[in-house]
Amino acid sequence: MKVIENHIYGIKATVETLAKGKLWVYFVPGLAVGLMFFSMLSVTGTIEGTMSWTKNIWGLGAIIGWLFDFIEIMLFWIIQFVVLTLLSPFNSFLSEKFDSEISGREFKTSFIQILNDLLRAIFVAFIAIVLEITCLLGWFMLSFILPGSDYLDPIMYFLIGAFFFGFAFYDYSLERHGVSTLGSIGFSFSKMSYMLVTGSIFQLIFMIPYIGLFIAPVLATFISTGAYVKLTHHPKAPEPAPSASTETLD
Repeated sequence: MKVIENHIYGIKATVETLAKGKLWVYFVPGLAVGLMFFSMLSVTGTIEGTMSWTKNIWGLGAIIGWLFDFIEIMLFWIIQFVVLTLLSPFNSFLSEKFDSEISGREFKTSFIQILNDLLRAIFVAFIAIVLEITCLLGWFMLSFILPGSDYLDPIMYFLIGAFFFGFAFYDYSLERHGVSTLGSIGFSFSKMSYMLVTGSIFQLIFMIPYIGLFIAPVLATFISTGAYVKLTHHPKAPEPAPSASTETLD
């Protein structure tokens, strides 16, 4: 399948670029966000620990436990929103640089463009989250109507999340190439398989304990950019390795 071939290209190009020591600096913002997230979890865990005495009080312990579970879920959603919005200027820069690296094209970036990228990313993230919640509620209602479909819930929740994450990561390339937000939405539904594959890769990396949160946004940006370049343009040919036969003699 073309979608798998293009993602393999994106992964291969990512590994080759990083192996050359290029673009590693773009992992730093994700590292900062990851540290912030774990700091919040640590504070939440500390507060929860100080309230462990409530477990001995009938009813109150269950309420406190539910409250902290809810807080952790909200922190997870917040960190996802941060990844899709506040990290967008860095991810957009990375996508641009990686596009230039593998395609040979050059792009001009200005402060206005950076501001536009951020505002668009917030808008796209808002659209993605609203649509994702709508789809999740739609599936919840459908699974309620269809008895015995509960076992599909984890799969459907994963695929719905993958699609909208993929939508957000491909938007970096689409915006750079002049595609409007509505056009980006249209692209995501017309290339649903690309959204699902990229979004699934992101979520699987994100699940890696400790480091997943740091590296998932960057690697997903790399891979989606590579797959998009392979899909829409011809990447530049690799530079030939120098050989002894081409060396000039003194």
